[in-house]
Amino acid sequence: MMKNSINKIWESHLKDLSQSGIKKTRIDKITKLDCSIGTILRTKIRFFTISIDENITIQSNHLKRFAGVEIKVLPSENNTKELTIILIEDELIEIFIVFIEDIINSLVKIDNIDDALIIIPKRINYWQKLFSKYTNGLLSPQQQRGLYGELYFIKLLLEKIKDHSKVLNAWQAPMGSNQDFYFNRIAIEVKTSKSNSPTIKIANEFQLDIIGLNKLFIAFYKLIEFPNDENTLLKLINEIRTILKDKEELLFDFNQKLEYLGISSNMESEYNKIGYAIRKEYYYDVNDKFPKITSGLINEAISKVSYEITPNKCTDLEIDITDILKEIN
Repeated sequence: MMKNSINKIWESHLKDLSQSGIKKTRIDKITKLDCSIGTILRTKIRFFTISIDENITIQSNHLKRFAGVEIKVLPSENNTKELTIILIEDELIEIFIVFIEDIINSLVKIDNIDDALIIIPKRINYWQKLFSKYTNGLLSPQQQRGLYGELYFIKLLLEKIKDHSKVLNAWQAPMGSNQDFYFNRIAIEVKTSKSNSPTIKIANEFQLDIIGLNKLFIAFYKLIEFPNDENTLLKLINEIRTILKDKEELLFDFNQKLEYLGISSNMESEYNKIGYAIRKEYYYDVNDKFPKITSGLINEAISKVSYEITPNKCTDLEIDITDILKEIN
């Protein structure tokens, strides 16, 4: 499969813009594994995916976010899951195509999934460095806002919960989980927006699925950005480090998770240029009344559904942060 072929597949997926859902094209060149090129039609998000038995464990350090790219494991059908490499920033499509071409060529002669899961992380690590050079090693503005929201929530929890290890262990977003935080069977998904008419963007039909959970909450933050302001992403990172300074293992865990997300120590100063202010905080209990699309509500042939929720239509479903803290504690 040549570079132009991959791009043609994505272009063919988007020919009929009236369609929604997802389109996938199996890569016939890889004969022994189930690999596909796919597109989420509504958002035009492009991805590569490989199907894996649901009992196979994926190492958490293989699931990463780096400049313009996210690697996640998503549930699938027939007792499988999918290791998925997603293009987040459209302007990086040229280098992303070459990246996926390299992954495909690496898998052509592979006979089993175990060998594939050795090869793929090596290629991801190699390309992560190239993406860093191509993009100056920085997270995209969207990724930075998302991380600011997660860290804002972490700092809030560290100030309210005495057991700091409980907070750091709960932060699973760097490992590509469907929700950002897990406290036993209580999950919290953090969302941010800087739009004047913000929406809560839901990435797939599993993100607000409460199967296996006792409770699921959303923390949604409306942000304002200020160039050269003091309340930067790096300042927030260092505030958390200060809270953890006497807890060496937790500090190491925090810094390692930042590395998984693409915040390299030699580039940290670049995250000290844009400041943020939380304009408004919203918290929601994702109960039966909360608007959502989940796998149980749609035809099993439909997958990877993305959609948006309008906060001002959910005012009667808002809760207070103290309600979440009570559940956690």
